[in-house]
Amino acid sequence: MGKPKVRGPTRGHGMEGVRGGASSPDAEKERILSRSPLASLASPSRRSLFELGRVERLTRRQCVCQQGAPPRHLFLIGAGRVKVERVADGRVVPLGHRGPGDLVGEGALAGATVSSESATVLDEGDALVVPLAGLERQLASDAALRGALAAALVARKLETEARLGSLLLCTVEARLIEFLRAAARRWGQPHTAGQLVSAPFTHADIALLIGSTRETVTLLLGKLKRAGLIAFDRRRIVIRDSEPLEAHAATA
Repeated sequence: MGKPKVRGPTRGHGMEGVRGGASSPDAEKERILSRSPLASLASPSRRSLFELGRVERLTRRQCVCQQGAPPRHLFLIGAGRVKVERVADGRVVPLGHRGPGDLVGEGALAGATVSSESATVLDEGDALVVPLAGLERQLASDAALRGALAAALVARKLETEARLGSLLLCTVEARLIEFLRAAARRWGQPHTAGQLVSAPFTHADIALLIGSTRETVTLLLGKLKRAGLIAFDRRRIVIRDSEPLEAHAATA
């Protein structure tokens, strides 16, 4: 796979480019931080992070992190969707899709001098972008920020282990249901029929992320629809009721 050019933060674009309206920079930073693993961070650490970072628009197909290249920024995603993947032995390994509340580029906080994965924007959004050079200086004297970021790294490790366990121990249908529930938590919006997963996942996307095939995902989604657990609206999935869906996963 070729190496796309890494595009850094887009200067001069805040949430005006995403939501069509303007608001104060600190309000936008607070909106993003409140959904992230750093939501409980208190002042003055919170203020220091706000001073270091800026809200930037993420444009579709923008490469924010390139495998093998030195990392330069930590991204706290506020809106949109970012695909994270790794190339190993000539094959692309999907590591997941990050959305509101997620971090991208956190590997550098564990001491990595080059990125171990690539991250590309799939759906336009925004992020609080923090230069790593400034963040590392702040971490040297800010125990609260160090603790919050360490907890975020541990949470990511546990999430990865849970995904691996699911791939080894759960049926494809159970993995699909867990994917749908996680997608609703990240990209869910109120809908007349339940909760809409606003991110436009294709059946092929889902298959890659749960370790299955597009044909199997299509068949299982049809089964869940016939059972009245999900619906579709303009090719997007609607979770009709999360509790029956969760109960169904236990028997899948």
